[in-house]
Amino acid sequence: MDLPQVVLLIVIVIVAVILVVIGVQIIGLLKEAKETLRKTDLILEDVGFLTRSLSRGSSTLSHMFTSLESGVQLVGMVTKLIAPKIKK
Repeated sequence: MDLPQVVLLIVIVIVAVILVVIGVQIIGLLKEAKETLRKTDLILEDVGFLTRSLSRGSSTLSHMFTSLESGVQLVGMVTKLIAPKIKK
């Protein structure tokens, strides 16, 4: 073999090794990205659950205050109906 062929063969082998190493690194990065996306998805599901729980709780609290207001109005109406009868 001539010197240019040997140099070309060495360069080809070095480039092939470098490409294999880069491929292995890319596979590792993709696995880490997949794990990170999975964890992010779990966090987003938890945030969604908390948001739904808080909105349900605030809705329940709103209904409770509305019911309490209606109860106070009812007591006021009953008091007005009973009060004139007591004065007579």
